[in-house]
Amino acid sequence: MSDRTAPPPPAPSSGRAVPRPAASAPGAGSWAPAASPVVPAVVLRAATVLAVGLTIGVLTSLGQTVLGTPLSALVNSASAWLVAPYLVGRSAPSIRTGAALGFVVCAAQLVGYDVASVLRGFGAGGAQNVFWGACAVVGGPVFGAAGALRRTGAPGLRGIGSTVLPAAFLAEGAWVYGHELQYWSTLALWAVIGLVLLVVGSRGTIERRWIGLTLPVALLGELALTATYTRAF
Repeated sequence: MSDRTAPPPPAPSSGRAVPRPAASAPGAGSWAPAASPVVPAVVLRAATVLAVGLTIGVLTSLGQTVLGTPLSALVNSASAWLVAPYLVGRSAPSIRTGAALGFVVCAAQLVGYDVASVLRGFGAGGAQNVFWGACAVVGGPVFGAAGALRRTGAPGLRGIGSTVLPAAFLAEGAWVYGHELQYWSTLALWAVIGLVLLVVGSRGTIERRWIGLTLPVALLGELALTATYTRAF
């Protein structure tokens, strides 16, 4: 095929030049560029996170009247509700985005729970909503950022992200279900979940050794959470 272009068509027989269409401004008429794929992706991600959070909230409300010990802890504990923020953080492109999505999904869980509870004839709102809302403000971004750190962080720091969720289960199991409530079957379940998450979610000893930092921090968090909850209720 020749590299030369075809000659322009001859002018009309009237001798008048054919006017060229005026160049359109960007975004006008048929000359507008295609919509940026970034905006739909952000909207889709936010809608998905909202839907996930609302669904978990609804299932939590339903599960509280169905599940017995020790499985009832799956719908009545802080660490179980922090799984979703962590997982959406794992899908985030940056730590900042992971933190934002973690808060959104945590807040949506609370909204879904309240709506489902009210529709089922149970009370919702009040001091407990203030408490769990405050937990969403803190826990959602922290665990969303931890999930993103596990995916996008520096190799030497990814172990922090991978051990945050196991530490939450282990700390809550030891302090709340062991020390405070003496729910031994729930303590055993939480210990198994925490250890499985530690083994499956971390890559080798280099990452797992960070549990030596994240577990004490999680225990301190449980102490603070228990003290706050006791004073509020």
